[in-house]
Amino acid sequence: MRQRKYILLAAIILLGSCTTYELDLTNQFRSVKVFFQDIDQKQYENEKDGKNWHLNSLDTAASIDDLSFEERNVVLELNKVRTDPGKYAELYLVPLRHRYSGNRYQDGNVTIITEEGLPALDECIEVLSRTRPVVALSHNEKLHEMAKDHVLKQGQTRQTGHSSPNGDSFQDRVRIWGKGMSYVGENISYGESSARDIVIQLLIDDGVPGRGHRENILNADYDQVGVSIGPHQEYAYMCVIDFGRH
Repeated sequence: MRQRKYILLAAIILLGSCTTYELDLTNQFRSVKVFFQDIDQKQYENEKDGKNWHLNSLDTAASIDDLSFEERNVVLELNKVRTDPGKYAELYLVPLRHRYSGNRYQDGNVTIITEEGLPALDECIEVLSRTRPVVALSHNEKLHEMAKDHVLKQGQTRQTGHSSPNGDSFQDRVRIWGKGMSYVGENISYGESSARDIVIQLLIDDGVPGRGHRENILNADYDQVGVSIGPHQEYAYMCVIDFGRH
């Protein structure tokens, strides 16, 4: 029986003024993008779940060619849960209850050892059922570049966290990429590769006091987002989600 490791991280910062500079990461990041382009079109469309959602208003990153299929779908999953939290819980969270046995979560032939087990899922379902809808997020290229830069630099290492291997803090990265933003937050998921699994992991927020990842996802102050997914030396995959507001 295989076991999968995962870890979650969240950060938030309020900004007064910012400075920025440009970095060309196109060629450096091409290998990471290709790494996640092996998903076929059928799977991509199935993940969208168009029969249950009005994709025209929610799939706000669908036309962004610089994003991989899964990165676009992360934006879509975020918008689903933001605009109808209760529906999202009923469709995707309630059916997961039977997968728990104590603190063990069974995902196919992979067993995940959680800290809280089923109570964390049930608490998330209850919170989503009484959470009011908030505005859908729009793709923001600068936030995407900020997320992509972190994936590229940290993914080559076994490090985790909001600081880059070169010592840049989250605040430093915001000053570089966050021009025009007054409010910025970041979620990082390690160990999941599919869009829905990434978002559900962050929503449940198992073992995280205060549920900061869930709060970031449902925060009405955000209206922009940048997403990047790539390989990670320790956890196989990492996903950085940078939220912002102009």
